[in-house]
Amino acid sequence: MTRKLLVAVLVMAAVGGLAGWYDLLHLVAAVLAALLLVVAGLVVAAVRRSRAVEELAPELDEEEAPARSALRDGLGGLMLGGAALALTALIYGHVLPPFYPLLVGDCPQLLPRLAIYEETSGWPQAIALIDARLSRPIDKACRDELVQRKCRYLIEWAKGLPFEEAEARLREAEQWAEQNQLADYRTMAQLMRQQIQPTPTPAAPVLVTPTPSPAPTPRPLPPGATGELAGIDASFFPPTLFAYLRIQDSAGQPIMGLSASDVRAEIDGRAATDLSLSHYSQAPVPLYASLVIDYSGSMEGQPLEAAKAGARAFLNLLRPGDRVEVIGFNDRPQLLQTWTDDPKAAGDALDLLPAQNWTALWDALYLAAGDLSGCSGRKAIIVLTDGADNRSQHTAQEVTERARRVGLSVFAIGLRSSEYDAAPLQALVQSVGGQYVEAAAPGELEEYYRRTVGAIQREYRLTLTLDRQPDGGTHLLRVQIGAPQPLVLERTYQEPAR
Repeated sequence: MTRKLLVAVLVMAAVGGLAGWYDLLHLVAAVLAALLLVVAGLVVAAVRRSRAVEELAPELDEEEAPARSALRDGLGGLMLGGAALALTALIYGHVLPPFYPLLVGDCPQLLPRLAIYEETSGWPQAIALIDARLSRPIDKACRDELVQRKCRYLIEWAKGLPFEEAEARLREAEQWAEQNQLADYRTMAQLMRQQIQPTPTPAAPVLVTPTPSPAPTPRPLPPGATGELAGIDASFFPPTLFAYLRIQDSAGQPIMGLSASDVRAEIDGRAATDLSLSHYSQAPVPLYASLVIDYSGSMEGQPLEAAKAGARAFLNLLRPGDRVEVIGFNDRPQLLQTWTDDPKAAGDALDLLPAQNWTALWDALYLAAGDLSGCSGRKAIIVLTDGADNRSQHTAQEVTERARRVGLSVFAIGLRSSEYDAAPLQALVQSVGGQYVEAAAPGELEEYYRRTVGAIQREYRLTLTLDRQPDGGTHLLRVQIGAPQPLVLERTYQEPAR
């Protein structure tokens, strides 16, 4: 029995290692599977002993018995290992998901979204998100973080409210701090509530000075300036809509130093007055990049090696806080690396798939768009292919609709070949924003990957805070930069349903 268990453990370790089952959830699933099999083995052994007959089996030849016994134990261990792997996969996929928050916590996914609400003063939305998360099972560290943030958000929210509403928020903060033993926040809320007591002046007291209005006249842009509205993200609306802009001079160099006073924005012809503008270099937001690479048969040899080199160059130019996943596709898409901030892990994943078979491009893009849903930051798909789709279950239209809902941009790199069809990818980029480039030879791919990183890192982020509810419809954003002859950029976007 010991030898069987040893063989089973070796089988699980070998196959699990090849499959990349190194994370905590897979280890927990493997331990549970092993415990179940041990319990089942003990039960079976007990039943056999209870039914044992007194007759002994024919004795084996003294020289052959050990060999046969070892062979029997080896085969039994292989079967046990296979059963344990199947049970591990079953537990991982169907038993553990409800307990993910307790096992690994989900603050890493929540905190970037809360940071966006902090930046845009979306205190009601941030508090609602925290309340929803605290109503479900959660690990202690994440709960403690969210409890403190809710108290702080209530206090920040009160700063911009009239007296009665501010007092209500501060009382709520006091009660929340007392319930959760946050003495410092409780004292802070009490002191602030005392400061906003009514005064004889007729104006309702507030705790902050209104922000001055932006300069009325935008500055002129250099002659020959051009720009792109590279993407619109409505996934945080209400109240916030993000638009990503690239502005360059006649030589193609980025124009720096623009501010909110240089920009005018309209949605369906109505001016949006509550806006801010920041450059990536001044206020970088996390980049969530899905690297999608063609591993079909036509990529075998130099094209695939050049693609891997280009992808690794892209990974090495990412900044701290950026996260990436890797998807390879041929007959079907395969997730080679889940979200990580480790460029080496993502780079190693590029070697996991050989070049073979057909091209399921749209299925791969549909998977990538789904993976980007819910990410908090700049969301982008970087896709490389040298052929036309000939295997997908999903269509280009389905990919476009999902990408617009998610609020991502597509940066497409086409590698010319006898099978390559540029038009569908160009249409996708035109619809959702991003960038399309085309390489004439594999040797050009690394430079195009570097340009893609540069394009993202020279963007401006335009933040619009809107005072209405989403309607699920399609709307037109029009942005004017500079004066007296402004650069005009337009793009339609899809709002989420209410």
